[in-house]
Amino acid sequence: MSTTLSTAARLAVVAVAAAGASLTLPTSVAQAAGATTYYVSPDGSDSSTGTSPGTAIKTLARASGLPLGPGDQVLLQRGATFSGKLAIWKSGTAGAPITIGAYGSGARPVVTGDCLEVGGSYVTMTDFTVAYCTTNGIWTDGTGNVVSNVEATHNIHGIDVAEHARNTKVVRNYLHHNDRMAPNTPGEFDDYGAVGVVVQGDNTEVAYNTITDNWAPSADFGTDGSAVEIYGGIGSLVHHNTASNNRTFTELGNNRSADTTYAYNQVTSTLKDTEFLITRGDADFFGPVRGTVAVNNSVKLTGSNSLGFSCYAGCTASYFMLYNNVLDVAGRIGYLEGTMSGGNNVYWRGSMNGIHLMNGDRYVDPGFRGSKLVPGPRSPLVDAGRPAPMKKDLHGRRVGVDGNGDGKRGADIGAYEARAKGHRNNHGTRGGKGGKGGKGHPHSAHHGGKGHHGHGHAAHHGGKGGKGGKGGKGGKGGKGHPHSAHHGGKGHHNHPHSAHHGGKHHGGKHHHSTQSRTRHT
Repeated sequence: MSTTLSTAARLAVVAVAAAGASLTLPTSVAQAAGATTYYVSPDGSDSSTGTSPGTAIKTLARASGLPLGPGDQVLLQRGATFSGKLAIWKSGTAGAPITIGAYGSGARPVVTGDCLEVGGSYVTMTDFTVAYCTTNGIWTDGTGNVVSNVEATHNIHGIDVAEHARNTKVVRNYLHHNDRMAPNTPGEFDDYGAVGVVVQGDNTEVAYNTITDNWAPSADFGTDGSAVEIYGGIGSLVHHNTASNNRTFTELGNNRSADTTYAYNQVTSTLKDTEFLITRGDADFFGPVRGTVAVNNSVKLTGSNSLGFSCYAGCTASYFMLYNNVLDVAGRIGYLEGTMSGGNNVYWRGSMNGIHLMNGDRYVDPGFRGSKLVPGPRSPLVDAGRPAPMKKDLHGRRVGVDGNGDGKRGADIGAYEARAKGHRNNHGTRGGKGGKGGKGHPHSAHHGGKGHHGHGHAAHHGGKGGKGGKGGKGGKGGKGHPHSAHHGGKGHHNHPHSAHHGGKHHGGKHHHSTQSRTRHT
């Protein structure tokens, strides 16, 4: 069992972590001093040394036996397809990781079959595709491993961050159409799969990914799948991802799971059955899950049976916190058995289903700009949130600026910050000196001559701030693990409000884990 941080302390840690998140990720494969680069090509020979493109080795099996050390690289030829398993159990160091990457020109190399098994530490995986793999596209179980710029598609699990993994980064990947279910047989409630990322290890960062269309038919659950699944991981940080048409954005289970934060994610879906977040309390077979925080996410689900969030079977305020989110959901906003904490959320369109508004919550049209989930000029999301835990929004803009021109800074609700009004590049220069203010307007810091009604889009330029309405002073411009417990087979908890709470199937190294799908009617 983990010793969890207080929510305030954890969000402070999240802010620091996110401020420097992924700054050291490689943008290209570069040779480390004194290290060896090995080349793998379908036209190579396993009797070759592999140390140049002209002496490339041929198979993943041969590459798996290379005497790798810190700084070494294994590069797969672009435009080629490799079948089998690349197993890396050697380790690099934090300053000189082992790199699995690509060389040459053309499309990313494709790995299929048993794909990647990485039990070593400080291994960076980048610039290839894993597709139609036996189970996992990538299975990683070391410390300090990085998965970046990888495409994972048509697998059971795109990426599996296994139970002994620590400090893994899954960043800037394209995880889509992982659309296979196993064993997909009726009656046992043991189906699993169609997941972009499964997190069992600790302190995992899942960020800046595009995660789409991860779902599949299921004999047990009708359909199943998710973008990100937390099953036993502690301290997971899931932020700045763009997700669409996944069966569920995220589901959490296993009573070891704790302290998961979701921040600045955009989640959309047109699927009939779809959810944003599912977690559980003490009375559930796969709970409780402690310390889940969802903050500054923008969610729009248009399916008729969609559900914003679910925390059931004894939810508590310390198990689930929801604040600064916008949930535009056609079906139901949420389902709650117990209590939750948070506030300053905006809900729209769907049934509240007995959910009570918390402090600062509103049921109101979010005023998105067209089809985008970006706040429009008169959106109630602007400057209406609590202090945000991160410095930049999903577009990379600084948060906490004056978005409505009232001279006061504030975080917006949702994953996007409105552009600062009256400030150039969101850094702010002082507004020009204005004439006598006219009658005040609630959404503007007024400028200009007598009788002028300040407009929310007016831009300030050099000098002092202009006078506000009714002669008031104008606003000043802003400054310029213990191992996870395994549950087997068909053991399940029959919940009075759900059609199925299925068991889990764990298969050795390749841990199989899709949570039981909840249905609340």
